[in-house]
Amino acid sequence: MNKESWVQAWGQSHSALSFFYYPSCQKTYRLIVNTAVSGEKLRVSFSNAYGKNDVEIGAVTAAPCTSYGSVTGKNFTELTFNGKISFTLRKNERLTSDPIDFSISDGEYFCISVYVTKGDLTSGNLMSNAELITAKGNRTRDAYCANESRPRDTVRSGASKLLGMPFPKPIPLFDSIELFNTEGAKAIVVLGDSISQQGYWTNPFEKRLREAFPGKYSLINKSVMGNRLLYDCSPLFPAKGLFGRRAIQRLHSDILNYDGTEYVIICIGINDVFQHGTINAPAFEKPDPDDVFKAICDIAEQLHAHSIKAAVFNLIAFGAAPDATKEKDEMRRKVNNLLAENADLFDGFFDFNSAGVDPDNDYFTRIDYLGPDKLHPNPMGGEAFANAIDIDLFK
Repeated sequence: MNKESWVQAWGQSHSALSFFYYPSCQKTYRLIVNTAVSGEKLRVSFSNAYGKNDVEIGAVTAAPCTSYGSVTGKNFTELTFNGKISFTLRKNERLTSDPIDFSISDGEYFCISVYVTKGDLTSGNLMSNAELITAKGNRTRDAYCANESRPRDTVRSGASKLLGMPFPKPIPLFDSIELFNTEGAKAIVVLGDSISQQGYWTNPFEKRLREAFPGKYSLINKSVMGNRLLYDCSPLFPAKGLFGRRAIQRLHSDILNYDGTEYVIICIGINDVFQHGTINAPAFEKPDPDDVFKAICDIAEQLHAHSIKAAVFNLIAFGAAPDATKEKDEMRRKVNNLLAENADLFDGFFDFNSAGVDPDNDYFTRIDYLGPDKLHPNPMGGEAFANAIDIDLFK
């Protein structure tokens, strides 16, 4: 068995950053990653999938660093794209760097610093599994780069208070960071929505994976808030594009486009049954639970065709959320029943709902497990969900 392959050390799915975008400015974006897998070479991919303009990039560097992004000595390595130090990332374009020699061990930190000279950054995601430092000017070779706050951070805090859910700092441009691994390491990818995107269960689950299988797995969170299986982000939704393309349509760009993936955790579908008839989606987009189930099966079949295993999580109860109805709950239950009755179609099935359901009323998830919006897990709930996953599935 060949143990050498490119493996994602970090990655995200792209949607429109909407109100959270970065206006055009000569600024450096330094992403700090704590890698779960080792590598001897490195390559970086950038995406402008939801770009409204071309983005001009002046320089990109990689370096081992501390947890807060400080680089000792002159350990920066310059990255090129098609042999060029500076380049233009066109609208809807994705580019991957030329590979560089880059030795890093699992558990260590490294950073990628990108100097953007021109262009609004409107494509990316809001993730909590990596640190992003932003600072004016070309800081791609600065040993220390202090984060500079921006006025638009008030938009995030205001949205968090209004909607009762957290919005991590937006990470623009970055699509993936891959390491060339010679120890047989693989990636586990989460294909999900905001319940996974917020990181409250995925981050503690990643910690469990690292402890159980050191150096063997990276957990790559390819989740998009508001994402659905059957429909794209509704054009009627005020934050157009924020919820991204339907999961089945981003399967290739987010998963099949990369080597080194062993498992995909399918944790999506709740927005299909929950959103219709709200500000997020019109009532006529009401789904048939059978179609939701078939879409999950379709994803699993495509993964199997590429020799990737599919593990499926079912849908948690949302009875305490403001837009909940008995009809929507019945749809959720039917999807869950179909998944349970056909669990043999998947390489793993996890009853996410039972891990957090209120023992006194199965219309609800335990209220102490939920955030202020009564829909998404809080840190306590996320920890409980993560600890309830049978990690032996990944032996």
